[in-house]
Amino acid sequence: MVSVSADSRPPSRFNPQAVVGLLVVAAGVLLLLGNLGVVHAGRVLAYWPVGVLAVGLAMFVRAVDTPARTWAGFVTAVGAWWTVSVVQGWPVRLSTILPIGLVMVGIVIVQRAMGVRRIEPGTTDQSISDLAFWAGIERKVTSSLFRRADVTAIMGGVQLDFRQAAINGEAVVDLFVVMGGVEVKVPPDWIVSNEAIAIMGGAQNRSAGSADSRHRLILRGFILMGGVEVKT
Repeated sequence: MVSVSADSRPPSRFNPQAVVGLLVVAAGVLLLLGNLGVVHAGRVLAYWPVGVLAVGLAMFVRAVDTPARTWAGFVTAVGAWWTVSVVQGWPVRLSTILPIGLVMVGIVIVQRAMGVRRIEPGTTDQSISDLAFWAGIERKVTSSLFRRADVTAIMGGVQLDFRQAAINGEAVVDLFVVMGGVEVKVPPDWIVSNEAIAIMGGAQNRSAGSADSRHRLILRGFILMGGVEVKT
């Protein structure tokens, strides 16, 4: 189990959700150019393992403890090896990758064998970043001028409590949720706008804020087979 809370560093713009978004945009552009006959999209898309490498590097940049670095290193290594295999024309055997993947998952589980839902201390930071992988994080935000949160939940859960926080105008929560869940608690005078893209998942807003509220929390990002719940 892995749960990461990056209290001591500012949120990095180079994060998994940004990389995935850029890869989706690049794939769409390539397919469009292929339809127009400008490029041979199939040849370029054959190098898709570069995307795995990029996601792995983004995960490694965000990793702040040994289990997170272990898993990020594995994803990076698989992406690099697969990319070289495509360039060199070597055969790729999933029968080799999958057992190694199981070994790495086992190592991460052992490293976090005693890992349970962590309750992070209240933070007054204006920007926060959390990553939960096979674990859970509970965070209370008490900032008097909260601006941004960068939250990743992969087969894990993150709970953000903003009921003792304040914002001036707008604040943003960037989400990357894959088979996980995020719960957001907000004050009754906050209005929440959901701009996240959900595939086989969704976001439910049960907050009590009115439409004319001066305090707006914006949810952005990507949700795959996961859920986000907002409540007062």
